[in-house]
Parts: sequence; structure tokens; C-alpha cells
Amino acid sequence: MSIESDSSPSAGDQLCDHLRALGPQGLAALLAERRDALTEPRPRTLSQIAERLLRPGSVQRAATRLLTLPCVEVAEALAALPTPCPLPLLASMLGVPLESAKPAGDSGAALEQALGRLSALGLVWARVAAAGEPDSLIMSEALRELWTSPLELRHRLVGFETVVEHLHGEALAAALTTLGLTAEGDESDQRAVLLAHHRDGQRVRDLVAQAPSPAQQLLKQLHRYNSTSYSSLSLSSAGREGQDWAAERALLSSKDRPVSSGTFSFYGERDPQLPAEVLIALRGPEPAAPFHPRPPQIPLTAVTGRQLAEATSAAAVTFLAQAATVLLSCVRQPPALLKDGGIGTRELTRITKASGCTPAAVRLILECAHTAGLLAHDGQRQILATTAYDAWTAREPAGQYAQLALAWCTMRFTPTRTTPIATRYGADRDEPDGPTPALASRVECDGCLATRIALLDSAAALGPQQALDTKDDLLGAFADLLAWHRPRARFCACTERYSYSGERDRDHEKAALAPLVREAELLGVLVRGALSPLAPALRHHYADPALQEAELAACAQQVLPPPAETARFHTGPEMTAVVDGVCSARLAALLDQLADRAVRHPASLWHITPASLRRALDAGHTTDELLDTLRGIAGTAVLPEQLTDLVQDAADAHGRVRLTTPASLLHSADTALIAEIAASGRLAPLSLRVLAPTVLTSPLPGDSVLTALRDAGYAPVHEQHDGAIRIERPAPDRHPLLPAPRTADPAPESPDLAHLAEVLLSPAADQTVSRLSPTEQVLARDAQHLDPPALRRLAHAIDNAQETAITYAPGKGQPLTHTIHSLELDPPYLYAWTDDDDEVSTFHLSHIRDVDAEAPA
Repeated sequence: MSIESDSSPSAGDQLCDHLRALGPQGLAALLAERRDALTEPRPRTLSQIAERLLRPGSVQRAATRLLTLPCVEVAEALAALPTPCPLPLLASMLGVPLESAKPAGDSGAALEQALGRLSALGLVWARVAAAGEPDSLIMSEALRELWTSPLELRHRLVGFETVVEHLHGEALAAALTTLGLTAEGDESDQRAVLLAHHRDGQRVRDLVAQAPSPAQQLLKQLHRYNSTSYSSLSLSSAGREGQDWAAERALLSSKDRPVSSGTFSFYGERDPQLPAEVLIALRGPEPAAPFHPRPPQIPLTAVTGRQLAEATSAAAVTFLAQAATVLLSCVRQPPALLKDGGIGTRELTRITKASGCTPAAVRLILECAHTAGLLAHDGQRQILATTAYDAWTAREPAGQYAQLALAWCTMRFTPTRTTPIATRYGADRDEPDGPTPALASRVECDGCLATRIALLDSAAALGPQQALDTKDDLLGAFADLLAWHRPRARFCACTERYSYSGERDRDHEKAALAPLVREAELLGVLVRGALSPLAPALRHHYADPALQEAELAACAQQVLPPPAETARFHTGPEMTAVVDGVCSARLAALLDQLADRAVRHPASLWHITPASLRRALDAGHTTDELLDTLRGIAGTAVLPEQLTDLVQDAADAHGRVRLTTPASLLHSADTALIAEIAASGRLAPLSLRVLAPTVLTSPLPGDSVLTALRDAGYAPVHEQHDGAIRIERPAPDRHPLLPAPRTADPAPESPDLAHLAEVLLSPAADQTVSRLSPTEQVLARDAQHLDPPALRRLAHAIDNAQETAITYAPGKGQPLTHTIHSLELDPPYLYAWTDDDDEVSTFHLSHIRDVDAEAPA
């Protein structure tokens, strides 16, 4: 059997054959899960689909977001074995029993299930075997490269069948004689006898048990590390003796050839290593590769749909109330930014005290609101509410929740992780002294997004109406769950730490998951140790954001209690209106006109004061209209006497003093009131002068006079020249522009995947000849390293002003991946902004080696 490499030019053709074998339904299912293959410019042929599926970034995202632990373990074992890899060899490597060269038992069924999953995702596919040969497997080279040392082995293992193919004549006869084997027939028959011996694990172990001590030491070292190392054993005469003994029995190979006696070397092309079958045999009863086909045993408890709905409703109602108070606090006193950007500890503490929310909730709400476009930098060291904030306040509670929750689900960072819990190489000397500011410029991390999605997917695997029964160690249970369902999403760049042993650090995993779990609980996505009814809509991370928001709003509407349309009035030192539950947009708008919303959580409290009623009267409302509105809010025809008196007193005081321009003329029929104003010491800065018992004048502008009078406790109105009262409806101070969400992905129109699969599999699909666009023609002259698909992606990014990722290698430098945007083409140069620099970067087209729609996950 010859070695084939799927990194050859035929890898795409092999995958195309596999995609055709999946059929329309299987191809549509694959594209539904690996949607990054359909990013713009949308591929038009099956070969273009295969090229995208083989790309390292796409493979890495699929491995991170879609593979369970058995799939990852099978893939790692395949990465350590030769390719194509016979299925029996893979099963033996994983310790799965075989019957008629097929996996058997429960573990065999789990192996077939894992291979089926890898095949359905286009990561592993079967090679068409000749008659009499076992099925063989080929894996994507990009998937193999995810492991630099699979199974902690230094080199990929070689199949013993390949080694035996290179034994001829006297070497083959000598090996058989040394082993005490006899074979009749030609060399192929002799090789078959030798293969049968070395594939019998017990016979190989018995042989090694009788070996001299130097050989046993050498083989022990090789089966642990898969290659020699620079040691006293490597250079000693005992080491050479051990190698000669093993080589005479065909127990060693060097790459794909057997090692002959007397040719010992170290750290070179001919370094000896164990063939896969020999390594498996020497491992004994212990599998040569780990395989955990069953999920961890985590205590579960049954929960009813009603319990989940009630807990979700309570969490979502609380989150909405907290969001309203935090954002209102920002509207009334815009947070100041630090010199380096972001909201610092002092401002966060102020908002926390003013709103009555926890620090984690404040951070989460601020980041969600900023990502959703409700808050924006004003360019002058402040955070202001945008026009989208007013639209958000006018939405019903379900829509408000959906907008913020969807923003959280799409973030490429973790809002409440204020300090790094660890770094890959230990303590970071450049680590900031204090917590990370909120709304600060962050390096976006696809790993944070992948871990968030993985957490929801892992919780969904618990099954309907099942919850984790581990109140004392909920984080540990989620860590165990995530380690099996999404093992490659356990860590991201923000939380990864280097481990020489490769073993799990459960405490570290719990610390990494803590902020994610807490955020999900604050939003009501995780409740009572289970996935809430709101979570399924958030897990559709490939859906059109508009459709996803509509779906989430519909779920929230079913979970949240009906919005309140009435309020209760409380009398006392202050007149207040209290709303039970979530407040409808209509009721909130009415109360905002008549009263001052409490900034402190909960946000269902409004204070009715003379000043708030004066604002309503200034806006043109009459006394009867105010009373009718209050009766509608109360849902009763009889209002508290104290409230009626408060409205009547405000109406009586309103307009008793009138100001007209020019010359800021004050007049009133109440001569006593005019005399009181003229004698007031608080109004001395107005330089009032009595023109008549009913008239005063001031040299200051009318708005200044009105403000001073109102601050002094009076209720003047502004009279126009014709004697009509000027209606005052002050416009809120809002940022006029909506910021682009920091984590928004391009959302092209979702294709009909079933129809697309039919088209791609049609015989004429791959016969389509694509013409180069003008931009592609310009790029092709200088970007010699880019193939046509990469040229098309770069041209599309330039023509449509989209973000993309390039692999750039100037001269002999190390290739680096840059995520770029705001592209400007000036052949032979490409000018663009990167996430790492604060200025335009220049890229020479001839040094661009690859183009991807997205940076690697």
C-alpha cells in the first residue's frame, strides 16, 4: 500500500467525489453546518465549495464549534496514523474490538458514529478500496495540522504494511528466519506471514519480553516518544546493540522504510521509529490513543417546562429592569471616557451606585447596548445615547430583550471578564494594573464567541427538561460537559494557558467559564442549571440577524409576562406610580411625560412632582387631559385625592407669570406675585426692573430668565407675540449616528440549501467558466501567489468594502495573518486598516499568499 497525501492537488477532487457521494440531502446538511463555505463571493461550483471546505480557517472553525470529544479523539488518532489509514488500524489504535475487520461492540458503534459525523462535515472521507482491501480513511490536511504532535508523538506513525513492502530478498528471508517463521510461495506470501505475526499483539509482546535489556530500553523509549532522543542511550554501544536486535526482527522503521542493523543514527531523516502495529502491541491492554465514546456521568435532575419558564421570566424581567436603569443613568449623566478610552472604575462605580445593579450587570448592559448601537462615543470623551436608544425604548419588552440578548450572543469578547485569568506562558508582565475598562477597544477573539456558542450547545445536549443537579459545583459540571461536547472550545486566546502534560486543569476551566455562565444567567439564557426556552433562538448563529431577532422576540414574548398597562399610585411624602412586572412601551411613554423615572433599580417606579407636571403642562397638556391620562394609567375613575390636588396645584401655578420677548418682559395679573419676584434675592442676577405693578423686565435672554424662575420654584410660561403660549417639547440629546456593531458579520440573503445542493451536484455545474472581473484582472498581474478563488475573494472585498483576512509574507519573513478593512487598491500596493495598528498599512500584492473571508477561529 503506497502512501497518499491529501495535500496533493487531488485533495479537492477527492473531496468533490465525497460530496457527490453524500447526495443532495447530505450536501445540504453539510452546508447548513459549515456556512462559512457560502460567504460572499458565493461559490458557484462544487470544486469551489471543496476548496473552501479544505481551507485551514474553515476547518479550524468546524473543529472548534461542531466536534464532540469522540470526534476529536478519532481525528487526533488519524493525524498520528498514515494516510490513507485502514479502518482496522484506526480501531486498534483506539482499543476498539474488531470482528471481520469491522469495529464491534458499543465502542465500535461510537467509532462509526464519530466517523459518520466527521464524514458528514467533510473533514474525513473514505477512499474507494480495491476488492479484498479494507476500507481506508483520508482526512483533511488542515485538520491534521491542528495537532503538531498528535498523541504526543514526535512523528506520524507508519503502517507496518508499508514497511514490509520495502523488504525484499535476503532481508525478508532473514527477518522470517530470525523470528522462526516459515513461509511457502513468493515474496508476497512471505510478507503476509510477517504481517500476520506483527499484527498479533500478544506475539509481539512475548517477543519483546525475551529481548535483551538494551533492546527493551530502546523499544520502551520509542513506544513512548516515537523517536530517538539525544541521550546516552542513543550514542552508547548498548543503544546500537538494541537497535540491531530490533532491526533484525523488522520491529523498526524509518519514515516508510525498515531500519537495517548497523545503520543507527539520531535526529535525522533515518531516525528509527516504531510502526503503528508494533506501537499498539507494546501498549498492551492500554489503548494507544484515548477514546471516550460516552459523555461524562453528571448528576441530572428533572425540571418541568413551567419551572424553566418561570425562572426564565424572572431573570429576563430583572435584566430588562436593570438595562432600563443603567441606560437611563447614562442618558442623564453621560459617562466620561478615560484618556486611553473606555469607562474606568470611577464612572462604573458611579453608575453601579446610581442604578442599584451589580457591577457585572452594569458591564454586561453597557457592552450589549454599545454593540446593539444604543450607546456611542461622541468623539469628545463621552458616551452618549444614540437615536437607536429612543427607538429601543419605544419597543415592547420582548423586542428590547431580543435586541440586547442577540448583541451578547454575537460578541467576540467576554464583557464581564475584567482581568485575564491566565496566559499561555504564565504571568504577563504587561498585564494592566486594574480591571479592563468597559467599552474599551479590545482585540476581538473568535474563541470567546466559539466558547459562548459551545456552552449553549453543551447545555442543549442535556436533553429536554433536564438540568444539572450540582448546585455546589455548577461551574465544574459545565466544564465537564463542555470538555466532552466541545473540547476544542474549552479555551480561547483570553483564557488559554500552556500545559506540558496536556491534562485538564478543572479549576482553570471553571475560572474561564465563570463569567460566561454568569452572563448567561443574568440574561436568563441559563436557568436552574439548564438551557432556558430563550436559548434555542440564540444558538442559530448562522441565521440572518433580522430573522434571528424576530425569532428571539417571539420566544421572549411567550416567556415574559404580559406587559403591564396600568400602574398603582402611592401617596406619602412623595407621589409615586409603581408598575408591577414589565412595563409596556405605551405606559412607559405616558409615565415619562408626567413623572420622573427612578434611576435606581427596579425601573418600574416613577415620581410625580410639581416639576414633572409642569413639563407636561409646558408640552400643551390641559388639566383635564392630565387627569384623564392618570385615570387611564390607574385603570380607575377615582384617583387619590393627594394626586388630584397635586395636579390641580400645578395647573393653578402654571402660567401665572408670563414672559414675552423682546427685552424679556414679565407680566402677571397677580400684583403680589410680581412684587414677590422683584424682591427675591435668588433672582437678583436677572437685574429685574419694575415697569408697572404687573410688569417686570430683564436684560437677559428669555430662556435664561425662564430657567432661573423655574429653579426658584415658579412656573412661568413663554408667551409669543400674539399672546399664545409656546409649547415646549424638548428634544433629547442624542448621538445622531448609529455606530456599526463591533461584532456584526455580513448577513447575505440565506440561500435555499436544498436547491443549491441540487445545482452544485448537477453535471453542468463544474463546467461553468467564470470570467475575471476588472478588479480580478488588475490583481492577477501582481498577486502571483493567489489562485483564482483567492483572487475572487480579495476582489470582492475591495469592490464591496468588506473586511477580509490575508496571509502576508514579505520577503523571507514568517507568514502572518492580518484582518484588514477599508481596502484601497493602487497596484502593486494594497492600502488597508488592520485591527492591530492605528494607521493605514501598506501591503505589496506579490507578498500576499492567501485570502480568507474570515480570520482563523
